[in-house]
Amino acid sequence: MQQYINIFVEVCLIPILAVLTKFIIDWLNAKREQIKETTKSDIADHYIDLIYDTVRRCVIATNQTYVETLKKENRFTAEAQ
Repeated sequence: MQQYINIFVEVCLIPILAVLTKFIIDWLNAKREQIKETTKSDIADHYIDLIYDTVRRCVIATNQTYVETLKKENRFTAEAQ
């Protein structure tokens, strides 16, 4: 049973996380631009960019955590990538 779970994670979950990460980053960028258009304030733009960058880095770091876990377990193969 554990073997099937590992295969599911490697074959399905890892690619889904990569696509989900890209979607989240693109969505955040679109929302950031939309909010910046409505505010037209340099101070607000600065803080919007700061929040966007922080969230973007968190999403990427979370995704990287899964990759590092696979590498430690020697399961980061071409199929997992």
